[in-house]
Amino acid sequence: MRKTVFVFMGGPSAEHRVSLVSGTGIVRALDARKYAVHPVLIAQDGHWIWGSKPLTPYQSENFSVNFFSSAENSMQKKMRPSPEELKPVDIAFIALHGRFGEDGHLQAMLDYAGIPYTGSGMLSSALAMDKIKSKEIYIANSISTASFRVWRKENFSKELIEEAFETLGSPLVIKDPLGGSSLDMGFAKNIEEAGKLCEKLFEKNDRLLVEQFISGQETTCAYIDGCPPLPPTEIRMTTRNFFDFDAKYNGEVMEITPAEFPPDLTKEIQNLARKAHHALDCEVYSRTDMIINKEGKLFVLETNTLPGMTPTSFIPQQAKHIGLDYRALVEALIEKSLVK
Repeated sequence: MRKTVFVFMGGPSAEHRVSLVSGTGIVRALDARKYAVHPVLIAQDGHWIWGSKPLTPYQSENFSVNFFSSAENSMQKKMRPSPEELKPVDIAFIALHGRFGEDGHLQAMLDYAGIPYTGSGMLSSALAMDKIKSKEIYIANSISTASFRVWRKENFSKELIEEAFETLGSPLVIKDPLGGSSLDMGFAKNIEEAGKLCEKLFEKNDRLLVEQFISGQETTCAYIDGCPPLPPTEIRMTTRNFFDFDAKYNGEVMEITPAEFPPDLTKEIQNLARKAHHALDCEVYSRTDMIINKEGKLFVLETNTLPGMTPTSFIPQQAKHIGLDYRALVEALIEKSLVK
């Protein structure tokens, strides 16, 4: 008997379009003869759109987001429905990124409805999404991370900026602690730049994370419960100074998988990805981004509980080297999530 899988994509975050690519890849990878696949679009305005019937094998293999605007598919469209309305369902595959999908909100809704889902639970999702809380957990678990300050809108002052430059150095990395894909962040080389950047970022959040800038080689490594260690990916800058949104999604970097690191460093990166995964109590899979400074020391930047799942994303790249092609990876995440 086929398992019924609802694939959630879209969402209200700035990573909406990236999520659509992840969701499209997942739907196409699912064998419609093995799974009854129902794509679910969460639009940026809060509407949920889904079909009343599972996809045919042809629809699944050729799926695109145009499906959601097709009248012939008996589409349902509701503003923020209860997940109960989606039943019966065996599991939800969450392909959302950023706020609402990755921060525990959708996980809480699915928990309440009694619907299993892929990946981490509500609490670990929320903790990993909040870069301030996750850094506090890293420190508590002896995981190296960049020195930082937390600035709050209510008591923000020029003195705080001066203190940060004195202790953390220049430039300062200033970011929305709930942002994703290197959005809502920037670098400040002086007090004036820091003030302008903070004024902009405080429009969206009452807290800001201010970090010491660490110059070095960026890398990322995924961890999948019960699987052999995945090879890290080396991220080499080409036209940009750091791995920002455009670099990630416009092909402006070189991604080398497996990374061309010495064996000892590769093992250290893999162990750190596992340690961060467990420190945040993540489930099934995660991906941890790191930087290697000029002295060869590793620092964790952040852990992603719902990292990109486009066919060319880091996890599919890395999983391929432990014998999981894209389709096998998608199925493995479903099967592991059903028994978590």
